Amino acid sequence: MLAYILPPFVGALIGWGTNWLALKMLFRPIEPIRIGPWSVQGVIPKRQDALARNLGDMVERELVSHHDFAAALSRPEMLDAFRPIVEAEARRFAEERLPGLHPMVSMFLTQGMKDKVAQMLAAELESMVPRLAEGAGNALEQIVSVRHMVREKVQAMSPKTMEDMLFSILAKEFGFIEWSGAVLGGLVGLSQSALVFFLN
Repeated sequence: MLAYILPPFVGALIGWGTNWLALKMLFRPIEPIRIGPWSVQGVIPKRQDALARNLGDMVERELVSHHDFAAALSRPEMLDAFRPIVEAEARRFAEERLPGLHPMVSMFLTQGMKDKVAQMLAAELESMVPRLAEGAGNALEQIVSVRHMVREKVQAMSPKTMEDMLFSILAKEFGFIEWSGAVLGGLVGLSQSALVFFLN
């Protein structure tokens, strides 16, 4: 019976172990280890710079671009979010700054006049917000590079942090890879046991 039971068990163990080792070798060893003329290092630490470059290019090309930033700044929801800020700043100017422009101004400035100035200033500023948003989007294109931001973040990330992050995101998928190796290895061992059974 041992001749029939052992191959599936050993096959499952080998299948699980090889997949587990392959996943670990994506990240380990972190530092290169010299073995004679060869150097052994985890795939991710070894290729981190290339990964950072490719990821930065992909994010800017496929996921987030300057046009996306400009479009987000010009959305009605964004403009609505600016409205309370604009009104508050206009009110602050009318209440605090305007009376201090000149002593004569404060003498003749009534609350009704302050309210009128605040309303006019708020309306003027609000009409400027879309143009400011468009200008900010254009400025972002000149000043901010999404590609370089992603590259710098990935390059500065420690291999251990990358490992923890990917394992937290892909824990189920990595587990599936390990156990699929065990299942496939077990099936290979089971076929060997069946072959031995029929040959005997």
